[in-house]
Amino acid sequence: MTTGVERAEPDSAGPSQDTSSRSTFLIAAAAGITSASFNIWWPFLPLYALDLGAKSDADAVSWVALAITMQGVGRLASSAIWGVLSDRWGRKLMLLRALYLASIAFGFAALAQDPWHLSIALFCQGFFSGFVPASVALVSVIVPDHKLNKSLSTVAGIQYLGTTTGPAVGALLSLVLDFRTTIIFASIVPLFAATAVLLWVPRDRITRREPAEPGGTTRLEPFKITTQFALAVGALFVIQCVNELVRLLTPVALKAIENTPDVTSAVGITFSLAGLVSGTGVLFVAPRVFTPGRVRWALGGACLVGAVGASILAMAASVPPYVAGFLLFAFVISSMVPAMNTLIASSVTRSRRGTGFGVAATVQAFSFVIGPGSAALFASLSLDLGFAVVAAVFVALGITLAAAVRERQLE
Repeated sequence: MTTGVERAEPDSAGPSQDTSSRSTFLIAAAAGITSASFNIWWPFLPLYALDLGAKSDADAVSWVALAITMQGVGRLASSAIWGVLSDRWGRKLMLLRALYLASIAFGFAALAQDPWHLSIALFCQGFFSGFVPASVALVSVIVPDHKLNKSLSTVAGIQYLGTTTGPAVGALLSLVLDFRTTIIFASIVPLFAATAVLLWVPRDRITRREPAEPGGTTRLEPFKITTQFALAVGALFVIQCVNELVRLLTPVALKAIENTPDVTSAVGITFSLAGLVSGTGVLFVAPRVFTPGRVRWALGGACLVGAVGASILAMAASVPPYVAGFLLFAFVISSMVPAMNTLIASSVTRSRRGTGFGVAATVQAFSFVIGPGSAALFASLSLDLGFAVVAAVFVALGITLAAAVRERQLE
């Protein structure tokens, strides 16, 4: 009887290490461009819901919360399946699926006639797309393990730069176009990103285990959920929950602070600045802070800084301090994500990283239920209370990560 060993299937040649840096940049650029196209219209969803017939601000937030919840339901139903398929058929194929179908989902949003139609559009976005976990999974298998944190930081950083430009472009387009036409414009962008990946990123390698008995069939290595994997996925879930809550409440909070119904420009500038500081944090700060040997302390400290940012949001009585708190909060969230993704990748074997990130995306899908639902609740009760709860959650998360994270030495 022979022992199981990994082998590369002959028809699934992946990129060499010489091309991994170029492929990483192209994948990151595709994720960034698509993120920009999504953020052209996502920050303005509550305002778009008002145009579609929502009766009040709270009603608009409720409809958008329902739509984002349906996005989470779509991801919950499909993410694990896409992850398993990516390990069997290729992570590049899954990324192409996510990018091309994102364009179609954006188009559904442009066709909305009533606020509830947004739920259909975002459900399709959640079920068929998911370009961020697909990008991370693909990069995690085409670069050497010792370059994981740097490469995943590049993906996250360029994605956040897309988050920077998206709201700014959306605010500019809203001066000459209505929301519907703006979304149609945005729906075209992912097509170009997908085509670039199709043409210039090599296929990733699929690895299987040799059969235990002669004449048996090859199979994927079993997927195991370790304590560290569960901890990293759970932390990402909490981060996504509070991020959705804060982002969704921000247009309403700015509207209440400025006491004016038209805050399109303020929302666009705020989200653009947040994307800028997020990209800066991921590209230049995170690789230097979350270094081997001190990741757990860096994660714990980052959570405490995030709690400070949320506290500023709760106490802000004017726009400048609110924006400052929002930027600090966004900086912390973005800086933590590559480190958490690296922990996830290092907690599973290379051949099952697609499944690992698929499971992570499935768990995070619940955040699209809890985060928006909490935002709708606090929009009707108290915005300040919502931000105070976020601060408390971050303190608890920081203590947990500092105490429980155990790093695995990557080869």
